[in-house]
Amino acid sequence: MVPDDPNFDPLEGNRRAAAVNELLRHIGLSDGAETRWWNLTRYAELGDRTPTQAWLAGDHLGVEKLVAQWYADSEAVARRYRDDPDLMASLRERSAALHSA
Repeated sequence: MVPDDPNFDPLEGNRRAAAVNELLRHIGLSDGAETRWWNLTRYAELGDRTPTQAWLAGDHLGVEKLVAQWYADSEAVARRYRDDPDLMASLRERSAALHSA
């Protein structure tokens, strides 16, 4: 939508940015790390721009796709680890050792 569209909602960009930040939090970027991600990291997927540059240029979908793929990739890795019985046993042993110390 564009500003001269009667259905244009000026808060929509803010809502979408908040949703992206929520996904970043789930991936593990919080406590200021998401600020560095938005402003300092350039991505080929965004035309070698930072997410902020892409967002301000109106490429909301590009930024959202980048984060969605990153989220999907992190979920796939977590699933792979959860399905590895040797790794899970090792983590349980380490956790038990920490709790008994």
